[in-house]
Parts: sequence; structure tokens; C-alpha cells
Amino acid sequence: MTKSDHVDEEPTHARYEFRVWGRNKKARKLLAEMADSSTTETIEDCYFLTDEAGVNVKVRNRILKIKELVEHEQGFERWASSRYRSVDVAPAPFDELFEQLRDARERYGKSFDLAKAVAQLDKDADGRVVLVTKERRRYRIGSMRAEATDVTIEHTGRVLHALAIEGDDLGDLVQLRKKLGLKGSSNVALHVAIEADL
Repeated sequence: MTKSDHVDEEPTHARYEFRVWGRNKKARKLLAEMADSSTTETIEDCYFLTDEAGVNVKVRNRILKIKELVEHEQGFERWASSRYRSVDVAPAPFDELFEQLRDARERYGKSFDLAKAVAQLDKDADGRVVLVTKERRRYRIGSMRAEATDVTIEHTGRVLHALAIEGDDLGDLVQLRKKLGLKGSSNVALHVAIEADL
């Protein structure tokens, strides 16, 4: 079965995103006050960094997620996202990374450790593999989503602080950005910030 014959990915969805870096304490406090709901989570992600800034690739748990930059508008970036659960349908060269991590997970079972699996990845891969841990607080504000995230980069031990807003309605997002005092700030995607810090 060829990759094009095998349907095993979720439908692509494009969403506007605006992500700033730094503590942004005032904006974080405002988000918490404005939110309809919030949740907290700790996540381990494995990023696959390439020379192409318009492609964001990560592996989380058993899923390969690839986001591609579609357009820029009013300072926002619109990313189309696809998720792959099977190596058979994952696009090259990311399929090799995905397969190596899957094999390690199956080999070690419950004792699987993502950091150890990343350390054992093929060093000749067509990109750089970076493990990060995210301490994230997610917010819902109407139809929009926001998050305040502290990102620890395994390779350097440094902690980066991000604040992001995202959604489908650009007009609502522009208004939220203004309320948070973020108008004029640079919008930098997470994988770009990670690579710049290495």
C-alpha cells in the first residue's frame, strides 16, 4: 500500500496564530481574567528542526504533527495542520524520525523515556531533533484559544516564556491582541524561537 492510498491522517485545518516571547506578566494576568475556562498541562514534545521556517514538525506521544505556514495577515500567521498516526502515511523525511521513535516506544513499552529515545536517534537525519518540556496554561475566550507556556529546552536547559492567541476569526483575534497590549510585538513561531536559542 502506498502512502497516497493509505488514509490515516486527520483533515487539514488552518488557524491564525500570534505568539510573543518574554514573561508578558500583564498580558498573562489579563488572559486569566478574560477567560471563560482554563486548564493546565505538562507536555513533552520532540521537534524536528529544518532549514524551512514555514514548516513546524513535532512528535507528541504517538502522533506526528506537521504545520505549514499558509499566509501572513495583519501580523498573524495562518498555519495548516495535519496529524499522522502511522509511519506509512507520514511524509519524508519526517517518516524516518517518526518510525525511530515508534520503534523505541514499542521496544521499551511502559518504561519508554522520550529523552532517551531522542538521544538515540540517527545523528545523520535531515534536520535537528530537539526535546522540550512545556508547562502550559490554556484559555478559552469565546471561540478563541490562548496559552501561556514555559518551554524548557532539553539541550540547553534554558526556559523560554511564550504567550499565544489563536483562532479562526481574524477580526476577533486582532481585537484581543490589542486588549492584551501586544499590538506591535513580533510574532515568532515556537520552532523558530527554539532554533534561535540553540
